[in-house]
Amino acid sequence: MSQLQSPVIPRYLSPFHAKLHPHFFTDVLVIGGGLAGLRAALSVDPSLRVLVVCKQGLTRSNSVKAQGGIATVWNMAVDNYESHVSDTLIAGGELCDPDVVRYIVSHGTEEVRHMLRWGANFDKQENGELLLGREGGHSQFRIIHAMGDATGQEIMRAMIHEVRMRPNIRVWEDTFALDLLTDSGFCRGAVVHWGKEDETELVWAKQTILASGGLGQLYRETTNPEIACGDGMAMAWRAGAVLRDMEFVQFHPTVLYIAGGSRSLITEAMRGEGAKLLDKNGYRFMQDYDARGELAPRDVVSRSIVAQMSKTNHPSVYLDLTHKDANWIYKRFPGIAAVCAQFGLDLARDRIPVRPGAHYAMGGVLVDNHGHTTIRGLWAAGEVASSGLHGANRLASNSLLEAVVMGHLAGQGASDIALQTTDEYRALALENKPIGYSQRMCRDCTNRLNCDTCVNAPDGVGRLNALSVDFSDIRNSLKSVMQRLVGIVREETGLTEAQGSIDHWSRYVFSRQFRQTEAWELQNMLIVAKLIIDGALNRRETRGSHNRSDYPKFAPGDAKHSLFQREEI
Repeated sequence: MSQLQSPVIPRYLSPFHAKLHPHFFTDVLVIGGGLAGLRAALSVDPSLRVLVVCKQGLTRSNSVKAQGGIATVWNMAVDNYESHVSDTLIAGGELCDPDVVRYIVSHGTEEVRHMLRWGANFDKQENGELLLGREGGHSQFRIIHAMGDATGQEIMRAMIHEVRMRPNIRVWEDTFALDLLTDSGFCRGAVVHWGKEDETELVWAKQTILASGGLGQLYRETTNPEIACGDGMAMAWRAGAVLRDMEFVQFHPTVLYIAGGSRSLITEAMRGEGAKLLDKNGYRFMQDYDARGELAPRDVVSRSIVAQMSKTNHPSVYLDLTHKDANWIYKRFPGIAAVCAQFGLDLARDRIPVRPGAHYAMGGVLVDNHGHTTIRGLWAAGEVASSGLHGANRLASNSLLEAVVMGHLAGQGASDIALQTTDEYRALALENKPIGYSQRMCRDCTNRLNCDTCVNAPDGVGRLNALSVDFSDIRNSLKSVMQRLVGIVREETGLTEAQGSIDHWSRYVFSRQFRQTEAWELQNMLIVAKLIIDGALNRRETRGSHNRSDYPKFAPGDAKHSLFQREEI
């Protein structure tokens, strides 16, 4: 099991005192307002109180940005569960849990029916049946989509409406979860910070569900929103939870690449509908790398694009759908057509410049087949979790599937235990001491919090903002290092260099305490980056999304997981 060695990282990012902060009590706390979090909240018994906290608004999650759709076996006349299971296992590089894969795949149809009842308007054929698409790695047409290429937006619209209708569910937006509250190996809730009020609050919960999303912002080229900083993974690690397979970061093959423009995702469904990948010379190159061509799994396509860019000495390749009917293109991919039009590109007439970008984390907080983590009272679902579905490489459109199935399981499991738990909150003996300074407390701060004014505090120890730190500059440097040295292709020299950079920044970022969200995000990003690098250095092979140029061989039958847990401090 890998350990994060140095520098010393505190148990809590910010100090707090039970007598100095307000308290909120709930039955179930859900951290994260994406699809997994909302599905978990909706699965809690209506007699229980649920609090959902999210860093920004409910419409700002990664789930809203999902384009392609949700993969599920719907047309039983031509498709079946075993086919979907097989496709998932092949893509996962022998690291999927077959039992978990079968469970999630076999419960997808039921979850789609739930979403239909909640008002999700999926695209349909003229006969009223759901319109199914196909994406890379899938052997059948089984991708259910909405509004052409805005599936996440439509699903989340329906889910948010349903959550708003439930009187037992309260949502706190613009609320940053700093840390999980734990006592004797049991999660008791979380410390949260209200951005608008600049107030820290202790949220006590009988059960807590972590559904905070992924880590894409660690990379310069990413499809992820600004909030995807790996916060949940970092706070779970600080609390002592086991994390798994952090080195497996999936790069989506086709991200719009225009200098100065935002890195917009170009859905894999385009290749499923016949779009071709061409290099700068107009050569269709994918058959040179894989017999499945453009429909190979994402890790294969991403590596192939990088290799072709290197061959042609060009910063991108091109996605070509110009051989299709223009009216059909605009109807099938209206969102992408609109984005391209902002840059003077016509999806029906122009080749679209694309290159890979960080998209999804297969690793995360280890959960069992019910969604429970290694900490009692703490559950996890969605991208923050490692459930066993994705293995070393996620099959396209399996993420929304996992979010709803595992979100439901986590919500149901947390609900069952909360129903049996009495309304008593006596877990932590916080009455007489501040929490959060840990080893960094100076000798005069036992009964007070103002370490920044303590004359006996050693330099850089416990001092609030003792050094002016340009968080944005470090963040940009971190993203650049991760993109350059811990990206699609990795090797030991580069990984070691990246490790040194992360350690250097961490030494002075973690020696101080802050009250800015951007500082806490940076601290979380440094932790998660270190875990990814640690896993990438230790995994001396090429498997799934992890490609070591100095260890290029894939060893069938020798698949092993990477485990991460913090040392006691």
